[in-house]
Amino acid sequence: MGVAPLLHPAGLAAVVLPACAPVSITSDFECGSLGRVERRSDAHFVCAVPGQADHAGRNRQVTWYAFRLDNARGREVSVTLTDLRGEYDYRPARIAITDEIPPVVSADGVTWTHLAGVTHDAAAGTTTLRLAPETDRLWVAHVEPYGWSRLLGFLDRVGGPACLRREVVGRSVEGRDLLLLTITDPAVPDAGKRVLWLMCRQHAWESGTSFVGEGAVEFLLSDAAADLRRRTIFKVFPMLDPDGVVHGAVRFNRNGFDVNRNWDTCGAGGDRDRDRMPEIWHAKRAIGAWLDRGGRIDLFLTLHNQERGGWLSGSARHGDLAKRLFAELKERTTCELPGDGPVPPGARPAPGRMTVHQYLDLERGVPAFLLEQGVARDAKLGRLPTSRDRLAFGRELAPAMARVVLGP
Repeated sequence: MGVAPLLHPAGLAAVVLPACAPVSITSDFECGSLGRVERRSDAHFVCAVPGQADHAGRNRQVTWYAFRLDNARGREVSVTLTDLRGEYDYRPARIAITDEIPPVVSADGVTWTHLAGVTHDAAAGTTTLRLAPETDRLWVAHVEPYGWSRLLGFLDRVGGPACLRREVVGRSVEGRDLLLLTITDPAVPDAGKRVLWLMCRQHAWESGTSFVGEGAVEFLLSDAAADLRRRTIFKVFPMLDPDGVVHGAVRFNRNGFDVNRNWDTCGAGGDRDRDRMPEIWHAKRAIGAWLDRGGRIDLFLTLHNQERGGWLSGSARHGDLAKRLFAELKERTTCELPGDGPVPPGARPAPGRMTVHQYLDLERGVPAFLLEQGVARDAKLGRLPTSRDRLAFGRELAPAMARVVLGP
């Protein structure tokens, strides 16, 4: 560390004090993501948000950033985020990083709170964060991160109870395990049990889905779920894009393929598809193998996050079940679902644009649905949602899904 001399009277020994190190910014950690950093002054930075585009250079989504301030204690730091305009499904997208969705900050990378000092300049397309850290380090993220390491730590903590079976159905582009968890009572024959599937984290930025998934698994392994385990089989994909999560990506795998598109066409290209989009290829194969062996799927739900509000997809084939699920979630959980029912299905997607729930519903006849939860202010909670809210909802979600297929 550099030092600065202190002037001293004649005859007294010189005293040296540490020089004040400049504030610095890094995103070199799990889930970290930030583009070009320009220092405008000692405590003002202009930072580009990289976003992520697909393999064709289209659909750049700008819904994630995470960085850390170092040497920031006691200073007033401002960070202006730029390059916020993106594209969704080949159309210009509304800016997601605004004062409506303030970031979360943490002094230790574990406990997070929402930042109050956020302003958005709609004309310029920029958002400025004003920070006054009380610690040398301050982590900042669009929403609270849930990393690959947290998932592995959670699974280590729950251990290996008899009711939990872990399976590696394949590997990601970079070789990380694609996990499938099965939770049921092994002492009770599987015949006659209702089977429910839950899929989390198809998109890396949607960390809320991982907190919900953790809460659901936590409940399903608890004593309170003993009777449920005797009557159901839950199969959970806890994280389908671990590479994207580690690298602080947004929506696409390391080869630029959307993990919630391409479900209709993945596999037609044989080994080429397995190499380009292994996350879809292996998950699709695992689900298909279950069905082809005669396994039943009474309810499949994939979890997602969006900026504002929430919704549940409907189904032309399984409309009554969709309505029951909507009512169960709206009336008996903390999930915010505006409106009177699920969103009606639209026209059949173009080839290569089919999501997992559309593929399973339209191609395999499975009652499959998509649930979106917003990250902006939640009308039902009356505030911005937190990871504690997501964990609590996960503990509500698993029994709610079971009630839909088992009855009251």
